[in-house]
Amino acid sequence: MSIPEKVKKLQILFKNKKFDELIKEIEKTKDKNSLLLNIYGVSKILRNNATQNDKLSALENFEKAYLMDSKSQVGLDSLTNFINVAIEFGKFEKIFTHYNQAIKNFENNNKLLEAIQRVYQHQYKIFERNKILKKMIDNKTKSYKIWSSYLYTNNFLTEFNSQKYHYNAAKNFDKILTDFNLSDLKLDKNIHNRKISVAFFSSDLIKDHSVTFFLRGLLKNFDKNKFELIAVGNWKDKEFVNKKISSYFDKWFSISNYSDLDAINFIRSKKIDVVFDIMGMTGENRPTLFKNRIAPIQINWLGYCNTSGIKKMDYIFADPNLIYKDEEKYYFEKVKMLPRIWNCHYGLSVVRKYPSMVKKNVFTFGSFNNLNKISTQTLDCWEKILKDSKNSKLILKSSLEYFPDYIETKFKKRGIFDRISILKKTKFFDDHIEKYNQIDLALDTFPYNGVTTTFEALCKLVPVLTLKGYNFKSRCGYSILKNLGTDYLIANTLEDYVSKAVYLSKNPEYFQNIKESLFLKIRRSSLFDNKSFADEFQNLILVCINEKLQSLET
Repeated sequence: MSIPEKVKKLQILFKNKKFDELIKEIEKTKDKNSLLLNIYGVSKILRNNATQNDKLSALENFEKAYLMDSKSQVGLDSLTNFINVAIEFGKFEKIFTHYNQAIKNFENNNKLLEAIQRVYQHQYKIFERNKILKKMIDNKTKSYKIWSSYLYTNNFLTEFNSQKYHYNAAKNFDKILTDFNLSDLKLDKNIHNRKISVAFFSSDLIKDHSVTFFLRGLLKNFDKNKFELIAVGNWKDKEFVNKKISSYFDKWFSISNYSDLDAINFIRSKKIDVVFDIMGMTGENRPTLFKNRIAPIQINWLGYCNTSGIKKMDYIFADPNLIYKDEEKYYFEKVKMLPRIWNCHYGLSVVRKYPSMVKKNVFTFGSFNNLNKISTQTLDCWEKILKDSKNSKLILKSSLEYFPDYIETKFKKRGIFDRISILKKTKFFDDHIEKYNQIDLALDTFPYNGVTTTFEALCKLVPVLTLKGYNFKSRCGYSILKNLGTDYLIANTLEDYVSKAVYLSKNPEYFQNIKESLFLKIRRSSLFDNKSFADEFQNLILVCINEKLQSLET
């Protein structure tokens, strides 16, 4: 059988997903060219129950194929496949050896750039990743995923220091999303004479994602006589297995297997009145759905603490501490304020104990935020804090897996690595929460603040020090602590952040007062008052509905 005939046969096997049979056919071939080696590697990964050995075999064959044919399209495909698998095994040195050679032949190739930005993502090199994403944007990419990643990573950069920058960066996002030229959706004028259908769109409700801790109390306290609750899922499972939250929805369905157009038409057929996008630029988002309107009222809330960049996203829910009046023009959505705080945590099953005075030889700072959030400015401050607080250490922990070399190198260069502990991702949530017992004071990150971790720390009576920022995502910590009434823990400048952390570490009596104050304030704060928050949330939905109805009359 000639090579072209063999390739045609293999393509048929590949199309029919007969990977084991395909692998056997290739193994019979003595002189495998780069194309066969690449197909062989892909089949090893896609076969049922692929093992680590299969992945290592694929890795070896991808590399062989690239080195055999480094200047062709097949060679490029093999290299990008190699990069994507090599990430899992942390083979970064070899990745960059091949990448630095490949860019000489494929300098502006988006496929190669897309692969390398994923490497930077796993290394927590947020600046380098953002630079590659920007290059792809400048190359006129039409990928909404690349655009979403670019706009998302901007939130981590200290170079973006005003909301105007974020707004301008997002200006062209809406333009690259497909417009299916569908008829517009208008709100039913008789909406108040029946139940109002409210949907929440997410890929994360299927699992114990952090958003579920904020949705749970809200949904539980919704007035079911006035509202019907719907989950619009973007997951492939046939069941809504997260029983902690699924029972609060009246209906749910998934659009994961639908194309954008089919998903839009399907959701429209459900006659939803109000839909909340709780993904924004994160995860498996589907911005094209909102570009083409899947409900008469579309609201950006919870999942992404910045503007969506989508012109048909009608509102963004915030609070007075997050977005100031003169900044509202830099959000594509109309800003609607919840009266106290923009979200509310369900709470944790922890025993509340009045904090007793414990003398320690070592004061422990901590941050359990996503490691991407450790900006250069954050790191500068942490270095100063540790060097000024001689008897102190810092514990880090992320919800994501990490490859330690790059993170550790950052601290080694600053001479503080011996004061740092980086905890590995925990399998069970209770184990994660237990780790807060090791921390005296949590240090918030900036310009991208923590949210879930701040609520968790406060639940465990661990004070959190935050820096007040310049927009929604950089004022989350400020809003949380402002609602708690602990203004001392809010820093207004970098110098203030450092001095307050150092002072608390050296003054145990004052720090004890802070902890005792937390114990008294948390219970009566808005942070975990789910019933009141649900009332405020529903009222704001009605405000949006009435506003839309009025616009129909004019």
